[in-house]
Amino acid sequence: MLKLKESLELLKKYGIPVVETLVASNEEEVLKAAEKIGYPVVVKPNVSEHKSEIGVFLDVKSDEELLKCYKNLGGEVVVQKMIRGFEIFLGAKEDKFFGKYVALGCGGVLVELFEDVSFRVLPLRRRDVLEMVEETKLSKVARGFRSYKLDVESLVEVVLRFSELIEKENVKEADVNPLIANENGVFAVDARIIL
Repeated sequence: MLKLKESLELLKKYGIPVVETLVASNEEEVLKAAEKIGYPVVVKPNVSEHKSEIGVFLDVKSDEELLKCYKNLGGEVVVQKMIRGFEIFLGAKEDKFFGKYVALGCGGVLVELFEDVSFRVLPLRRRDVLEMVEETKLSKVARGFRSYKLDVESLVEVVLRFSELIEKENVKEADVNPLIANENGVFAVDARIIL
């Protein structure tokens, strides 16, 4: 099971946009990371488990606030640029009958509650991804929901690159939750990959 930073690096290797992310192991490194990225930032543990259960600090705006967050977490953390947008879930698993498949839908901490996810067996084509978008609430976001922006073409590209990663790297299980979609594109901010 890869740590968060390793998972994000693997996504980057396949051309998936990843929010700026730095690893820090002490107070000095945390402050330097935030200075390099620029406030506001997100601070979370550099682990493979679901971060929301351990602690994720969003929209951190000052050195003082950052050090408080770091003291709460301790150990090795990642510092990321805070970006806003619509949260999307992208995942993959291996089934003993069907083989590898990809899941796509609305994301965030409530993904299991809403169960707004579409599935396709690999390999994926562009048409498959467009159908997955249509089968979920993502289609409403793409057509314009409140102030959210979703560039479907950017999302299709990310899903196709993710499916390539799943096949080529022999991934057993993976989830990118969330992908953040905004006016600048679609970006991975959190990932968990098991090889």
